[in-house]
Amino acid sequence: MKFFSTFRARLILSVFPIIAGITGGVILLSEMRFSATYQRLFEEQFENLIRGVTEAKNRRFEALAQRLDALAAMQPVVVAMREGDPGRATAVLKPLLESLAQERMLSEGSGFAPKLNAMKQVPRTASRTGLPKADVETGLPERRDKPTGGAAPFIALLDVEGNFLTGTRTRALEAASDAETAEVRRRTVKMPWLGGRDFREVLSQQQVGYLLVEAGEKRAEQVREVFVTPVRDPGDDRLLGAFLFGLPLPALAERALYEQTRRGILGEIMGGIYVEGQLVSSTVPEAQKAEIAGIVEASMQRSDKERRELLCTIDGIRHRLIYRVLNPGSPFPQAAQVSFYSLAPLQSEVRELRQNALALGLAALGLALLLVMIVSRSLSGPVSALVSAAREIEQGRYEVRVRETPDELGQVARSFNEMAAGLALQDKYRSVLNAVADRTVAERLMENPGALGGELRQVTMLFCDIRGFTALTERMPPHEVIELLNEHMTALTEVAYAHGGTVDKFVGDLIMVLFGAPESRPDDALRAARCALAMQRCRREMNQSARHPLEIGIGLATGMVVAGCMGSDRRLSYTVLGNQVNLAARLCGIAQAGEVITDAATAEALSGEMAVSPMPLQQLKGFSETIQACRIG
Repeated sequence: MKFFSTFRARLILSVFPIIAGITGGVILLSEMRFSATYQRLFEEQFENLIRGVTEAKNRRFEALAQRLDALAAMQPVVVAMREGDPGRATAVLKPLLESLAQERMLSEGSGFAPKLNAMKQVPRTASRTGLPKADVETGLPERRDKPTGGAAPFIALLDVEGNFLTGTRTRALEAASDAETAEVRRRTVKMPWLGGRDFREVLSQQQVGYLLVEAGEKRAEQVREVFVTPVRDPGDDRLLGAFLFGLPLPALAERALYEQTRRGILGEIMGGIYVEGQLVSSTVPEAQKAEIAGIVEASMQRSDKERRELLCTIDGIRHRLIYRVLNPGSPFPQAAQVSFYSLAPLQSEVRELRQNALALGLAALGLALLLVMIVSRSLSGPVSALVSAAREIEQGRYEVRVRETPDELGQVARSFNEMAAGLALQDKYRSVLNAVADRTVAERLMENPGALGGELRQVTMLFCDIRGFTALTERMPPHEVIELLNEHMTALTEVAYAHGGTVDKFVGDLIMVLFGAPESRPDDALRAARCALAMQRCRREMNQSARHPLEIGIGLATGMVVAGCMGSDRRLSYTVLGNQVNLAARLCGIAQAGEVITDAATAEALSGEMAVSPMPLQQLKGFSETIQACRIG
C-alpha cells in the first residue's frame, strides 16, 4: 500500500487511465464506423435492388395496363363470360396473353431470353375481333411451340365471387387447361386474397398482386406478379368475372447481388420475395426460408411501415434484415422484397480490431510505463528531498535548505528555501512579540492588525504589588534584583494564563492582569478573584524555598474602560484606560501582605461564589467620594 501512495505510483496511475481511455475510445469509434459502413453498404445495395424492381414494375404496368383492359373488353371474351363458358373465354385469351407475355419479357431484359427463345411468336394479323387469324377461322389458337414452365405466364379466370374457374366444357378448353396444368398452376383453386370481402368491391378497377405458382416439370414454386383485370358487361357495367395475367419476377438481380457480394466486405447478401407467408428465393437455403418468412410476417403484423430494418437471429447467428413492401396500398395481401446478411463477418472484423487495438494499447502502456519510470526517477529525488525538508520545517527547524536545480523543480526548491527563511523570521518575530506582549493580544494582532482598536468593554482589572520591595532590594546587586523579579513574575504570569487572564504590563514589581479584554466571558470577575487567591497561594509556596521571601497585596476593580492598542505608529501597547483602572491600582496600594481587596462591583459579582467581607469606607487618592472596599478570602 505504501507504493501506491508514492509520487511514482501516482504518475503511473495517472497515465494508465489516459491510455486505457484512448484505447477504449478508438475501439468504440472504430466499431461504430465499421457498423455504419456495413449498414450503409447494405442499404445502398438494397435500395439499388428495390429501385430496379420498382422501375421494372412501373414500366410493366405502363406497358400492360391498357392492353389488358382492351383484352377484357373483347366481345368474344365478354360473351363467353356472360354465358358462363370460361373454357371459351380461356381459349380466346390464352394465345393473346402468351404472345403478350413473350413480347413483354423479351423487352424487359436479356435475362429472360434463354428461356423465351423457345417461344414461337404468335401471329399479329387479326380481324376486327382482335383475335389472331387462326382463331377467327377455327375458334382455336394456332398450333405453336409452348413456352417452358419457368418463363410461361400464369393465366386464369375468376368468377364474380373471386374463385378460380376450372370447367372443361369444350375440347378447346380441355386442351388449354391441360397445357396450363403442365406449365403453370396453383396448388389451390381458392382465391387467397378475399378473406370474407366482396370481390365486386375489391375489384372496382384493375389491381396488381402477387401469387405463388408451381411452374415447370418439377413444379417449383415461383412468384408471379399478377394483373387482375375485371371483365364487365358493356351494357350495364355488371362484373362478369376477371382474368389473371401473371408474369415472373426477374430473379437475376437478386442472384447477381448474391454473387457480387460473396467475396465482398459484407459477405453474401441473400434475399427473395415474401408472398403468401412464404419466402421464394434462389439464394436462401431451404432450411432458412421458413424461419425468415416467419420473421418478416411477424414484423409486418406489428408495423404497417412499407420499409423496415431489423436485427434477427437466423440459425443462431445474428443477421441484419431489411424488407420493403412491393404493393403498398393494395387491397390484396402484401408481398415484400427481402434482403439480409450475416453479422458474423462484422463481428469477426470487430474482434480482430479489438485485438489489434488492445495489442497497440498494451504496447503503448508498456512504453509509457518505461518512460514514466525514467522520468519519475529524475523527479522523485527532488520531490523526496522537498518532502523531507517540509517535515523538518514542521518540526520547527527552519534552517533546513534543499538543492536548487535549473529546471522547474529548481524553481520550487528556490521558493521552498525562501519560504523556510521567511518562516524562520516570522518565528523569531513571534517569539519576540510573545515575550513583549500577551500571547492572546499577539495572536489577535497577527491575525488582524486592526482588530484591537479602541472600544468600550466591561473589564475586571487585577493589580498585584510586592510589599516592602524597595527596602528588600536596596542593598542587592542589580542582577539579583532582575533574577528575583523574573522568577516572581514568571510564576504569577503562569497563574494568570491558567485562569484566562491577559497580562497587560509589568511596572517595576507590579503586574497588571485583565479579565474581559481583548476577549470577554460571563465569569470575568469570578476568574479574576480566583486568580488573585491563586497568586497568593503560589507566592506562599515559593516563599518556603525562596532565598528572599516576598509578600504581595492584590487589588481588583470592575467597570467600563477603554481598551485598545495605544502608543505611536512605531510602538504600540495594548492596555485599558478608565477610572476603574485607577481604582484597582489604589485598592492594591491599601492591600496588606496576603490580602485581596475588591471594589463593590466586583464583590457584587462574587456574591454567592466566595466569601466577601466589607471593609470600612475608604478615602482613596484621586477619588472625591469614599469607596466601599471588600476583602475576599
